[in-house]
Amino acid sequence: MRVGAERQGRNRLAADGREQAQRKNQPDRMNEIDTPLMDAPAGAQPETAGAPVGSAKSVLVGRIAPEHLRDELLAEIFADTVRHRQNHAALETLERIYSYGEVDALATGIARALVARGVRPGDVVGLWMARGPELLIAQIAIAKTGAAWLPFDADAPVDRIAVCLTDAEAKGLLTSAEFALKAEGHMPCPILIDDAIVDSADTSAVDARALGATPDHPAYMIYTSGSTGVPKGIVITGRNICHYLRSANELYGVSASDVVFQGASVAFDLSMEEIWIPYLVGATLFVATPQVMGEADRLPDVLDDAGVTVLDTVPTLLAMMPKDAPKLRIIILGGEACPPAVAARWCKPGRTIFNSYGPTEATVVATASIVEPDKPVTIGGPIPNYTAYVCDDALNLLDRGVEGELLIGGPGVAKGYLKRDELTAEKFVANPFASAAHDPILYRSGDAVVMDEAGNINFRGRIDDQVKIRGFRVELGEIEAKLAGLAGVSQAAVVLRGVDGIDELVAFLVPHKGADLDAKQMRAELRADLPAYMVPGRYEILDTLPKLPSGKVNRNLLKKAELKAAAPVEEQEEPRTETEAALLEAAKRTLPPQAMPFDADFFTDLGGHSLLAARFVSAVRETPRLASVTLQDVYNLRSLRAISAHLDGKAEAAGPARDLSFEPPPFLRRFLCGLAQAIALPFILGLMTAQWLGVFVSYMLLTDPDASLLSEIVALLGVYLCINLATILISIGGKWLLLGRTKPGRYPLWGTYYFRWWLAQHLIALCHVKWFQASPIMRLYLSAMGAKIGEDAIISEVDAGAIDLVSIGAGASLGTKLKLANVRIVGNEMIVGRIDIGADAYVGTSCVIEEDCTIGAGAELKDLTSVPAGTQIGAHEIWDGSPARKTGMVDESELPPQATATPGRRALHTFIYTVLLLIIPPLGLLPIFPAFWVFDRMDSWLDILDRTYYLAAIPLFAWPTSFALVILTVGFIALVRWAILPRVKEGVYSVHSWFYVRKWAVALTTEVTLETLSSLFATIYMRTWYRLMGAGIGKDSEISTNLSGRYDIVDIGDKCFIADEVVLGDEDIRRGWMTLASVKTGSRVFVGNDGVVPPGANIPSGALIGIKSKPPANELMSEGDTWFGSPPIKLPVRQKFDGGGANWTYEPPWWKKLMRAVFEAVHISLPTMLYITFGTWAVQWFGQTILDRNYGTFIFYFILSSVIISVAMTAVVIGVKWATMGRYQPQVQPMWSFWAMRTEAVAVMYWGLAGRVFLDHLRGTPFLPWTLRLFGAKFGKGVYMDMTDITEFDCVTVGDYCALNSLCALQTHLYEDRVMKVGKVHLGTGVTVGAGSTVLYDTQVGDFAQLGPLTLVMKGESIPANSEWIGAPAEPRIQEKQTAAAA
Repeated sequence: MRVGAERQGRNRLAADGREQAQRKNQPDRMNEIDTPLMDAPAGAQPETAGAPVGSAKSVLVGRIAPEHLRDELLAEIFADTVRHRQNHAALETLERIYSYGEVDALATGIARALVARGVRPGDVVGLWMARGPELLIAQIAIAKTGAAWLPFDADAPVDRIAVCLTDAEAKGLLTSAEFALKAEGHMPCPILIDDAIVDSADTSAVDARALGATPDHPAYMIYTSGSTGVPKGIVITGRNICHYLRSANELYGVSASDVVFQGASVAFDLSMEEIWIPYLVGATLFVATPQVMGEADRLPDVLDDAGVTVLDTVPTLLAMMPKDAPKLRIIILGGEACPPAVAARWCKPGRTIFNSYGPTEATVVATASIVEPDKPVTIGGPIPNYTAYVCDDALNLLDRGVEGELLIGGPGVAKGYLKRDELTAEKFVANPFASAAHDPILYRSGDAVVMDEAGNINFRGRIDDQVKIRGFRVELGEIEAKLAGLAGVSQAAVVLRGVDGIDELVAFLVPHKGADLDAKQMRAELRADLPAYMVPGRYEILDTLPKLPSGKVNRNLLKKAELKAAAPVEEQEEPRTETEAALLEAAKRTLPPQAMPFDADFFTDLGGHSLLAARFVSAVRETPRLASVTLQDVYNLRSLRAISAHLDGKAEAAGPARDLSFEPPPFLRRFLCGLAQAIALPFILGLMTAQWLGVFVSYMLLTDPDASLLSEIVALLGVYLCINLATILISIGGKWLLLGRTKPGRYPLWGTYYFRWWLAQHLIALCHVKWFQASPIMRLYLSAMGAKIGEDAIISEVDAGAIDLVSIGAGASLGTKLKLANVRIVGNEMIVGRIDIGADAYVGTSCVIEEDCTIGAGAELKDLTSVPAGTQIGAHEIWDGSPARKTGMVDESELPPQATATPGRRALHTFIYTVLLLIIPPLGLLPIFPAFWVFDRMDSWLDILDRTYYLAAIPLFAWPTSFALVILTVGFIALVRWAILPRVKEGVYSVHSWFYVRKWAVALTTEVTLETLSSLFATIYMRTWYRLMGAGIGKDSEISTNLSGRYDIVDIGDKCFIADEVVLGDEDIRRGWMTLASVKTGSRVFVGNDGVVPPGANIPSGALIGIKSKPPANELMSEGDTWFGSPPIKLPVRQKFDGGGANWTYEPPWWKKLMRAVFEAVHISLPTMLYITFGTWAVQWFGQTILDRNYGTFIFYFILSSVIISVAMTAVVIGVKWATMGRYQPQVQPMWSFWAMRTEAVAVMYWGLAGRVFLDHLRGTPFLPWTLRLFGAKFGKGVYMDMTDITEFDCVTVGDYCALNSLCALQTHLYEDRVMKVGKVHLGTGVTVGAGSTVLYDTQVGDFAQLGPLTLVMKGESIPANSEWIGAPAEPRIQEKQTAAAA
């Protein structure tokens, strides 16, 4: 691939081109090389044409030159020159000269022989010879047949030649007698010796046209190395190359009087312009021998003696030449970046130097510029008829000045790669911009460029040659350019290598003759111009750099070369204090080897990133005196010296260490509690199963076989209503019978009071309290459960440990996903307390409040705020963050008055809410129940005598039926949405308005549906459904959360990733007024699990909002930012991952999308199929007892069936996990890998089947850890679990007697950068994890450590034993207590 460097400004380039043209009496070639988009003819303008200059997009259109688009062949171009210049010198060596007539006669003789052997247009003939005129004559001979030549470098390995010829299905290998000896016995096709096959008696004419050749037949092929190790063939047609020759020479101006140096290998496509442009104009080629090319010192004299006027070469060769060649009037550079020093040295009056750029796939050269001394070198703009676009990975046009990938269009874009359809589809893409017909296909070059405001393209390097070091993306070319500018350096190449297990930049240098390079001095000079992470750690001195046949540096050899030089040693500053010494030791263990100044920035100077910061903090915590260090300290203070001073202050204020160990609960108590729970569980499972299976059983019992469909529907709705009402009454009555009013205090874990509380909680959980959220029914229900609820309180989704110990004042507003953790387990105790929320208080989304807390009247808690036990928040105070800290006071004057409504409207709305709660929930059975009805009828229709066959066939019937019912349900819900709520707009609405009621109804419908169709989450179908519902979901975006009726005001950009349980723009309700504001994201935004994006947020492209985090104000965010925690902290640098290429992450090919769609269609319908199958089997088993009215036996069978169904569904998930994933291990997998698809399927089934029907009901029992061991998780004895949020089970280790409280998570993976990173989580003995907390992967929590509510342990972090932590990210709890006290 030809790779150029940078070019000059457009206007200056045009002027210089005109000046050169006038000097040479040549036409003005340069003034239209790079016509910018807004200046291009209307027919060539993409849809961004006419944009103001200030917001110009990165698009350039070359001069539209239809005269270069001709119906011609290469053979015809050569024949035309032969007719006009038959006696002119065509080829010249040091020994002889060949005229055009002689070359034509010799080539025709070989061409006749090839035709006689069956070579025709469309065929491929290999070409392998030593450098010289014979090679070029043979090339012309193949062109005369209309076939394509496939050239090989003279030094190419025989095995590689054979592989390429096989792939190309070549008709033969045209070679010399000398090379034929090497090839014999290795080739898959006939070996044709050039002079041996010529028949002197044959005088027949050879006419490619007559043989059927057209410009669309392949003219030549070039094989380049492939990323998989298999060479890939690029097919260039006659139309491609013939157009290119004319277009390029409009720029270069090679004339018939020129002598052109031919030194490039024919296997390198630079040779095509070097050879065929002279043929086009009738110039002379001076053909260099291998000896000439091997003696760079003598090359200027050879050029001068031969009268060479045009040199087309790589900058490396030019740099090696010791002196000028004065007769050169044109130098064309390409193939690699051009160092400014080379340009400055060779520029002189009367000489034009072109810096050309172009990949083989776009036919030799696509852009070019004129090089001038002391001015930046760019790669210019497109040559005539070519176009250039700079885009991001999502093919969005970028603004001028923004780095992106260069896409090339025009007649030179090749057909693609031979037999590599997937790669062709990835690299050759349909032009997504409105454009003229001459560039319908664009080639994705893979090169990083920046187009400046003047329209100059600046080459930055290969995107895939960019390397990541210390979390930074580095352009090796930038470092090489700096090295080349150092005194004494002739040539430089830099590679990234693993040295002693750590990635390190290694510089390979060729000094000028007599120069002595000092590594330490060079490193010091580089550090003055480059960030520390870009300064190479080692400097290897070589005589020459290894080269590829193309003349480029062979980086693969450099990556394997033996390293001889030691890393330059810099003096390490001595620590001033004991703390600085400890920090330095920790930094040495975690950061790359280097001198570490104590005032250096941890991230920008020392090369730290988010993961290294966590590891550094963990290493520091090994020193007990410094165990209070936090990630916030590193992010905020940034230098070792500042962190040291801060820690010294902390150590002075810290109290004595505490012993948090405890006496484990007695085994007998745990055993007796477990026994009691085992007795109760079948009844709980029976009540749960009755909510879906009981409807069908009642249908069989109550409806007449001859009843009409309408009467059956009415009967079923009545049955379902009765079951739901009965469930509510059981949950309320059971709670009061078992527990009465909960009493604050401390109770032994696994004791009698614990069991009574546990059973009451599981009966309460049978009721779908979430359905009541933000309606008057919620107040009525919670009041019935014993809570004290004031008038007009708006209560959304709430989970309370003891709801009857909660009081909520009048007019208070509680946001979604609120956890009132007034019952929690710490060590061996159950702690119970009150929570009081004052009138007119406001609690944001995803907050956690522990026991014995008071939220004063009118106070405000922001989103993702955790209030630890015993906190007292005063009236009208604003508290924010985890842990909560006072940040201000509520300005009551800015709040609206309480929304009001007449008593009649309130009563009417309450009635409507009640009716909706009775009508909408049956929709949740829509994917399941019709199948029961169908199979019941099928039993009668088919009249199958053998019941065994019928029952065995149920899964076969159920699977396609379930898929059809899933689609039916999704479509029906979309119709309901548009019928009830055709439009949602931003604004403020009263909770007493009809709009609020309608939005609430749509939200309830969605909630009910997604409870049944939870398998839709995280699938490719989720975005399609949301689009049906009216949301703006960008191309290839992943979304796995419930938008709950806010569809019209959600606009998610392309290729975003919205993870599980994200709250995206939830409505804000205060004082009875609902505020809706749109939420927008740019492209490639990532929002982590349980993140909260507030209404009105506008997240810029490339931003990352971490897990359990929220974004800052819109004006504080920029593209590519990373924000973590609550309140959000901006991470200076985060660890980034490459997933093996865009087609594994952001740009999957169509077949991967299709494969995923099919795979997910299967696992989406699997849960529904199992519900249908097990339900049908169960009814077949105990149905007769219903008909016989043997109700006692029926109840026994029903409860037994409920247990069997729950266990069986869990067993299915366990079997699927082991069959598809085996044992999980830490690893990195791209999102579009089959591995990632399989593990997502397992996770979805785990939640939708095992979790819903069985594991959730085992929470708080000894049986849950036992069951999770079957999945592969490692649990110690006596573990208390009130959570099931585990995915990569084998990566989880939980020690003895740990307590995992409600809504906490042990998260063993993240999906940042669309790459799934899996790691281990290890909890020591006796660890307590608070409600809503998350422990990320690659973490260790020490024995008896306690994590408070809503605490986030970052990846790579270690928590010391016997310590208390709280916050997101985690910080020592003692610090939080002091802060709270101060507040």
